[in-house]
Amino acid sequence: MILVTGGAGFIGSNFVLDWLSQGKEPLVNIDKLTYAGNLENLSGLNGDERHTFVRGDIGDAGWPADCVYSIEFAAAGTTVKDSRDSN
Repeated sequence: MILVTGGAGFIGSNFVLDWLSQGKEPLVNIDKLTYAGNLENLSGLNGDERHTFVRGDIGDAGWPADCVYSIEFAAAGTTVKDSRDSN
């Protein structure tokens, strides 16, 4: 099983759609659905048994321990400091 965090955002949802379009193994998609997450991005997966969506925070305890991989798509804040800027 694959665990995807932030999978309802722009990049995460496109990864999920592409992953499942290739017939890959099932995945669990966790997203807080804050400003960047949107369930409409995943509407094409309605009824797809390989996709399990959980509205939640990856920081909460109790997520599945049997995941093979974890893929994270965290949305950046409204301002991102350039790492090359030493100030």
